[in-house]
Amino acid sequence: MYHCFCSTGGKCLSVEYTDKVGEIAKSHGLKLHIDGARIFNASVALGVPVDRLVKAADSVSVCLSKGLGAPVGSVIVGSKAFIDKARILRKTLGGGMRQVGVLCAAAHVAVRDTVGKLADDHRKAKALAEGLKKIEQITVDSASVETNMVFFEVMDPRISPDKLCQVLEQDNVLALPANSKSIRFVIHYQISDADVGYALACVEKAIKELLEGSTELGHSINGATKSSYGH
Repeated sequence: MYHCFCSTGGKCLSVEYTDKVGEIAKSHGLKLHIDGARIFNASVALGVPVDRLVKAADSVSVCLSKGLGAPVGSVIVGSKAFIDKARILRKTLGGGMRQVGVLCAAAHVAVRDTVGKLADDHRKAKALAEGLKKIEQITVDSASVETNMVFFEVMDPRISPDKLCQVLEQDNVLALPANSKSIRFVIHYQISDADVGYALACVEKAIKELLEGSTELGHSINGATKSSYGH
């Protein structure tokens, strides 16, 4: 059985819910795997230690390159027998890296230094959501912002998420269309309070320009250089 801890737009599943899923899995003779891509964000938001959050699981995958900010890296956790089998399967499928020490060092720094910064990421995400609520054409449920993700919808049918994200990227603000109506922002520890304010100003400006038809996609706005970073 597969279970993801941070789901439905960055909201967290309670430890009680996960314990119940674990009970159901065991009653049917099933193994429970937890996708812990953002498990540290969930731990901070819920105020529950990571080991307690995954107590019901037989195995857990932990991503170090999302909220923790490592350049790359994931860890799989389980019993010794499970990990021994995972190593064999990894080699069988051609996985594995040599000279990986530098990446491991970066991952170690992420775990050591960044976990303590996650609560501030969540605060900034909340501030971003509250700021977006003040923009007339946008709707956002700020109460649903529990971690570092903010989802919002643009209510004016003349503005699509794709177009708005394209305009924002020209001002070096990266967002991702979540579906045909909504857009996702994600905060990380390198985003400052000033950056949040800048993003809000850019959203307001982009909406105005799209409504007025004064934006030419593919060109810079106010001299800003298009970002080379991906989403």
